[in-house]
Amino acid sequence: MFKLKSIQRPITKIGTNEKELKYVLQLLSSGQIGEKEVVNFCSKHTNVPQATVRAVLDSCCQTIEYHLALGYSVKLGDVGIFYPTISYKAVDDNTKAGLAQLEKVNIRFRPNVLLTEAVNKAEKESVGVYKIVDYEKGFYQEVGRRELGDGSGNGDNTNETPSGGTGGGNTDAGGGFAG
Repeated sequence: MFKLKSIQRPITKIGTNEKELKYVLQLLSSGQIGEKEVVNFCSKHTNVPQATVRAVLDSCCQTIEYHLALGYSVKLGDVGIFYPTISYKAVDDNTKAGLAQLEKVNIRFRPNVLLTEAVNKAEKESVGVYKIVDYEKGFYQEVGRRELGDGSGNGDNTNETPSGGTGGGNTDAGGGFAG
């Protein structure tokens, strides 16, 4: 289940230095699972021995690494496609063109449509709506708790926030939290 909170933040108006307070939605991280948890889950749900699951997982990782290093994209069933991209610097002169332009090789992932749909259908819970009490110190106060999709938002700002963004636990003072 996804846990989300709406918090008030100063947002810079486009084309100006002026800031205005807007409520933004944040995805709260549920943490991270490791290889051990993946192996145990797969083994339990398939009745395949843990050693076999671990060996297959290791082999898949080696296969993906090997083929990405050769410049291939790797499609992994219903999961999605891993593919390489590059970051580079543009140059004006052909004498400066070439491998020296390369800054970094990146690994990207494009999830399968079915995976994306399954995650989008996951249950979501609002953990509260918070207004700024003291932005510099990161104190917020809960002002409500609205269920998602109730039509109360104006929908004029849509931004992605990765899980594990800012935010924190409740503080003892004022019922807010340090952000």
